[in-house]
Amino acid sequence: MRIGLLQTWLGSRYLPFWTAYLGELELTLMAPQPEAVRLPQPEPVRGVIEQVFSLKNQGVDYLLLPDVQLGVESRKGRPSPWMVDLEAMLRNLVPGLPPVLTVPAELSLEVAGLAAEVGQTLSRNPMLTRRALERTKKLLTPSYKAPVQPGSGLVALVAQPMLAESVAVRPLREALGARGLHLFLADKPPAEMRLEGLNLGLGLELPTDLEAAGMHRYGSRLGKVSALLYLHDGEYLPLPNPLRKLARHNAKPWRMAGLEADWATTVDELVAELAAR
Repeated sequence: MRIGLLQTWLGSRYLPFWTAYLGELELTLMAPQPEAVRLPQPEPVRGVIEQVFSLKNQGVDYLLLPDVQLGVESRKGRPSPWMVDLEAMLRNLVPGLPPVLTVPAELSLEVAGLAAEVGQTLSRNPMLTRRALERTKKLLTPSYKAPVQPGSGLVALVAQPMLAESVAVRPLREALGARGLHLFLADKPPAEMRLEGLNLGLGLELPTDLEAAGMHRYGSRLGKVSALLYLHDGEYLPLPNPLRKLARHNAKPWRMAGLEADWATTVDELVAELAAR
């Protein structure tokens, strides 16, 4: 049996366990291959769709998808369906989408029960499932390694975490580097960033919204951060309205940009404002 694994959309947060566990179940794990698909969506949404097309064309039996909201449902507002129902959006765009296994996009010991159910469904072998879980359960203990970052000229990114961890930030990083600046990604575990966001009292519910709000609060109060850059796309990966309103009152230089902005112009504007301070 072949299981397709996305290499994006917070994959680094849940794949370490699931890759090891599914391998212990003696399943064949399939990674996406480069796929030339002409799509109008911006990164990182386009990257997700391309990877799903690749896995489908490889004939996977199941597709492992992340639940980036960790089971939390929004009771107010209209969040982007890309943020709250990835499977439904993919079914609309990818004909013949393989059967889906949805797992939390974060690891904790509470995931063990779901893992046992998934293992039994895929292997139909209780003994193999139990042994596989025993061998890999230690990987469910959350671990975090802060990214190595420069110590000065930092511009903090505020965005949905699916975007912050994607290749979509590469051109932004390059544009900043050309002007002697560096992109700063929040260097705390996701759970801590959600607590940062919760402390703003904005009434946000979804974990990714809270994490984005945490990036704002953390970057705003961190002395070594010189400016903040907010990435927002109303259709695909929006920042919550209360956060966008709050951004306008930031004491540090800041800019709000779309996912496919002219990064050189955006960075030039930030540089000019920094020079004027």
